Amino acid sequence: MTDIGALFERLDRDQDTVGLRLDIADAIARSLIETRNSFGYWEKAHLAQAIAALAWNINIGDRDTRSWLRLCLVNLELAHVPEDERSEDYAQRDGQVETLTFEQLMDDIQRLGARE
Repeated sequence: MTDIGALFERLDRDQDTVGLRLDIADAIARSLIETRNSFGYWEKAHLAQAIAALAWNINIGDRDTRSWLRLCLVNLELAHVPEDERSEDYAQRDGQVETLTFEQLMDDIQRLGARE
């Protein structure tokens, strides 16, 4: 699994937001690849939310803001929660999330700058 803890540490100390964003995009791409064989609703929902939060950070007026990056990393971390520790039934599943594919999410993260 991607070292998300190291990315959280960098988020709190690094001033190089551009480099951090690129490394986060790479981590998301690696996570997509790592979870491809078990790509269920849980992984789709959290990885899609991680991509969306990264996109918000990139497209927001103040590009150095850290809150969207933090939300991105939280969702990236949640995508790797073991099945026996998940609470998947806390909310009704959304059909739009069900339709997401690995290829769609990989295309999105590559457009945001992933080098994977």
